[in-house]
Amino acid sequence: MITVARYSAREEAFVAKALLEAADIQVFLDDARYADTKTIEIRVPENQAARARELLADREDTIRAVNGDETEDPGVRKESADMLLFLKAGGLWVFGYVLIGLMLRVLGVVLPFHPIILGTIFFLGGLIGLIFGTSRKKRSSR
Repeated sequence: MITVARYSAREEAFVAKALLEAADIQVFLDDARYADTKTIEIRVPENQAARARELLADREDTIRAVNGDETEDPGVRKESADMLLFLKAGGLWVFGYVLIGLMLRVLGVVLPFHPIILGTIFFLGGLIGLIFGTSRKKRSSR
């Protein structure tokens, strides 16, 4: 058996395994050292290695090269980080609004909790988080 790819996420390894098995390639997932290395190796018989690499190369968004370098487009990683930042910031703003609204109810002030209002707060909070989170990243990288 020869290693044709390494993955840092179990899900990606299982997707690659399913892809290869669908092409009638015998696949072995070697995750014995996952706790130490945080990688799962995909191994196939030597006579099927070229075909397996070719199939996995077609899935560039999930493949990891054998030497551990990611072949993923760096722009995809940045977009994922920005999306996560947007979701976190929007959620925090909604949480803050609800928390303040509950505290004000003690004083007799009632803030509306309509879904449109909460959605607007989420969206604006996400945008503010993106703006300030991205500018903070740029300042810290200088």
